[in-house]
Amino acid sequence: MLRFLVAVTAALLLPGATAVGAESPFQYKEVMVPMRDGVRLQTVILTPVGKKGPLPILLQRTPYGVPEKAPEKIPASVQELEDDGYILVLQNLRGRFKSEGTFELSSQADPKVISETTDAYDTINWLVKNVPCNGKVGILGVSYLGLTAAVTLLHPHPALKAVSEQAAPVDWWMNDDFHHFGALRLSYSFEYAVMEQADKNKNSHFEFSVYDTYQWYLDAGPVKNLNDKYLHNSVPYWNKLLAHADYDDFWKREAWIRQLHSAPVPSLNVAGFWDQEDPWGPWQIFRHSAENDANHNNYLVAGPGSMGSGRARRPRVLEATAMAGMIPRESSGTISRPLSSAIFSTVMGTASHGG
Repeated sequence: MLRFLVAVTAALLLPGATAVGAESPFQYKEVMVPMRDGVRLQTVILTPVGKKGPLPILLQRTPYGVPEKAPEKIPASVQELEDDGYILVLQNLRGRFKSEGTFELSSQADPKVISETTDAYDTINWLVKNVPCNGKVGILGVSYLGLTAAVTLLHPHPALKAVSEQAAPVDWWMNDDFHHFGALRLSYSFEYAVMEQADKNKNSHFEFSVYDTYQWYLDAGPVKNLNDKYLHNSVPYWNKLLAHADYDDFWKREAWIRQLHSAPVPSLNVAGFWDQEDPWGPWQIFRHSAENDANHNNYLVAGPGSMGSGRARRPRVLEATAMAGMIPRESSGTISRPLSSAIFSTVMGTASHGG
């Protein structure tokens, strides 16, 4: 399952090598974008070749790594968006890979202190000043990337015009990712913490000594043994999970959704009825945003799918089933594909739809 979390965005973030003699549809540039505290974040800018500018920017912020070169073709997950024309910007979160600083693996998003909210704000501020564009930025993502997209709603930069947070977590104790109503998801939490904090330069997968990991966890004994025998307190987030078993102030601070009470920019939430990772977040974002939504910026689509299935091989099946009344799967392409791209293009002035 953890490998799936990375694979959800692999088509965009980890493109295949360009064939000899093949021309990429993007110009590639890597930069280090400075934050307000001086930390610089590794950022890749993919500018589409052959599109007349100025173009808007579509941003993703990730802990999983950014591409080392331009892809040989447009990833299927963003084909409809690139038909309109966007500059794709992919950024490693602070403390991941070449990005400076420390990766906290945290959903705290206080706009008054350094957080993913302020890093997104500073990134957008730098982009619109340093990248030739039309001055409009959108952000989207699934799961952790959905989190980094969603927390921009707490303090959006004036240039941020649209957000699509898909399967975005809001409360990691209540019912997203690491706990389900307080019950620790042991294997998921242990392996994910290792994956993201064991080595800043890669996505680390814990090396189990047996194939049957269920039996491995049974044989490990009490949960404290995982630190005593294997991690030796080297993974900060795992230590925090063990130290805060109850819904205490730590988890209440992590629940960034407590700060959201409006819909400041157009946003599209995507939820899956069969999402075992983040079944709580999208509905809570929609509910909290609806508290003050005079401009009708708040949207939610949901349907029978797992986490990230809105960006699966047949894109946006979730949106299709929700918007078309459970239409046949083979029909989904005609309705679901344009949904996210239409919302972005409406407010960002892209080539096909205008703005």
